[in-house]
Order: sequence, then structure tokens, then C-alpha cells
Amino acid sequence: MICPTQEGRTKVGMDIGRAFAGLGHEVEYFDYDGRSPWLRLWPKPLRGPWYANAAVVRQNRALRAAARRTRPDLVFAVKGFALEKETVASIKAHRGAMLAGYWIDDPLDHRRALEVAPAYDVYFTNDARSVPSYVANGIARIHHLPSSADSGRFRRLGRARDLEIAFIGTRTDAREALIGQLRDYPLHVFGPGWPKTSLGGRVRTYPEAHGERTNEIYNRARINLNIHTWVGKGSAVNLRLFEVPAAGAFLLTDWVDEIGDYYREDEHLACYRGVDELRAKLEHYLRHPEECERIAAAGQAHFLARHSYTVRAKSILEKLAA
Repeated sequence: MICPTQEGRTKVGMDIGRAFAGLGHEVEYFDYDGRSPWLRLWPKPLRGPWYANAAVVRQNRALRAAARRTRPDLVFAVKGFALEKETVASIKAHRGAMLAGYWIDDPLDHRRALEVAPAYDVYFTNDARSVPSYVANGIARIHHLPSSADSGRFRRLGRARDLEIAFIGTRTDAREALIGQLRDYPLHVFGPGWPKTSLGGRVRTYPEAHGERTNEIYNRARINLNIHTWVGKGSAVNLRLFEVPAAGAFLLTDWVDEIGDYYREDEHLACYRGVDELRAKLEHYLRHPEECERIAAAGQAHFLARHSYTVRAKSILEKLAA
């Protein structure tokens, strides 16, 4: 598995790796965030284009060494890895290993995905609507792979729901504009950039949360609010659509097209389409906590049966074998 391994970094690769291991496969990890000491210590103001190139060269060199040591059957990269031709040849020299990649930043960072995808035998995208673009750019073996959540980390804790409404996510202009229209609600906002804002009213802002802290917030919130960053640009759902149900918590999310492929609205989660409907639903669910709990329980059961990482890992292996 080629992926970040440190806390606070993208955890999808580690989650998929654990699912592969749970299916009986031996898994090792290669952290592409690793840097040599001299690269880590180089002052950021002096890092020009050469810096990124030097990092890629060293990462590929380290990956080739790891492949020679482990002799893998499958190399699976999450969020794309710039494979050099020498690295591809080195990996395939060992039992003809298959190279697979999973891009989890479609549709917002689609251009970069098209740059790295040709080096892989099979590629996956989190956004179903992006598949035709890959095909049009010569990526024949492209598959849609929805996100998921680690059901060992995101689980029900039995905590009191002592936060009326919570939102976890990086601050963006669009998100701040929407939350700014909810100042009269008891809203707790966690994530990078929020403590520097001055939303006022009843909104409270906090630093980012990771790992168990994230699960704790989901469990404490009566309503977990979700705001996608790519509304109008893609159909994909973000990680909140899986993490919150996995935690046995209630989710109120803005609508994107793929939601209907995974969940039944008002049975597994609730949706809004615009600020007026959002405000109306906040009012409704704050008055009916028992309805929130019913939907949360149904959403968790549905997630575990249909959308766990074990289900995703099986799907990956089936597509690779096809």
C-alpha cells in the first residue's frame, strides 16, 4: 500500500490495507510523505520546482527498494503516486506485480489524476461522474470506487448527545458563507481555519479534530451537519457520508447525486437542498431527537452491511481479477 501513514494525514490507504489484511492478505505500507532529512530541513521559501522533482526521485528510489524487498503481487497507491518508468519496470520484474491506483480527490483535482493514472494497470476514482473523462483520456481500465469508513475507529460510544449541531471540516469560503447563515443555531464547528473566523451568534469554532476525537464529536452531536466542497462540480460523496453512519450518529447533508446510490433519504440519513430547507430541517430534528436516533441506527446497520472497507476491498479484488 502506497499511502500516508501518519495521524492527521489521509487515512484511506491504511483503512483499505487493514481490510485486505482482514481478508487474509499480507500487507505492507510505503509512506510517500516520507522525506530525506535534508529535504525536510530545506527552508520552504527556497523550495522551487526542483524540490518537488527531488522528492519524487527519492520516493521512487525508496519504493523500488521496498519492492525488491517485499516482492509484492499488488502495489496499490492511494491519491496517486508519480511512478517513474524505472519503478514500473522494477515492480513488474517481481512476479509481474499489478499496479493499481485510487484517486480520492475527484472532481476538484482531476487534472493531476490524469497525469499519474497512465502508469497504472488499473485505476479507481471516488467520483462516478469523472469516469468518462478518464476513458476519453485513454485510461481504459477505470472504475468507480466509493469511499468508506473504518468501522473499528468510527463506532457508537453510547455518549450523551450534548452538542446540538456539529460540523467537522476544513474552512472554505462556501462553507463559511452557509454557516454564516446559521448564526442563530447552537452550532459547533471543528476544523482547520475556523478559529480565525468571526462568525458570531451562537456558533462556536474549534481547531481540527482527528481519529478518536472525530468519532467522539460525531457521537456527541444530535445533528452532524455535512457540507461538500464540490457542490455543482461532481457527484461524489465525501467521507462524512460513511464516517457518521459508521459511528451510529445522525447525518444531515447537502444533496449530491451519488447519495441515492448508497442510502435511502430519510431512512438512513437526511438531506437538504439549499439554506431554506436546511433551516427547516434543523428546526424539525432539534424538536424530534427520537427521529434522529431511529435514522442513525438504521444508517449504521446499512453502512455495515453495504459500505464497510471489507466490502470495498472485495470489490477492488474482483475488479482487478476481471
